[in-house]
Amino acid sequence: MSYIVLCILNERHPMVYYFLAVLLFVLSPLAFFLLGRVLCTASHQKVDGSFLATVLETAAVGVLYLACKSITEESWDDEYYPS
Repeated sequence: MSYIVLCILNERHPMVYYFLAVLLFVLSPLAFFLLGRVLCTASHQKVDGSFLATVLETAAVGVLYLACKSITEESWDDEYYPS
């Protein structure tokens, strides 16, 4: 994807979204494995690492959607109907 965005489309802005998505995907399992017990004891068993990991993965998917949206043409909003 980075080859297409940087070399073919000559865009730099969507790469920020892709790096942010990778960062969120990496933080998700780290939160699950490293912060699971800490969050569980700190919140008195109301929140655990899987909840935070799910939130981070959902945010990563949302950022991927923004990246995909930013590299496509925005001619979808043209409401041209010949009469």
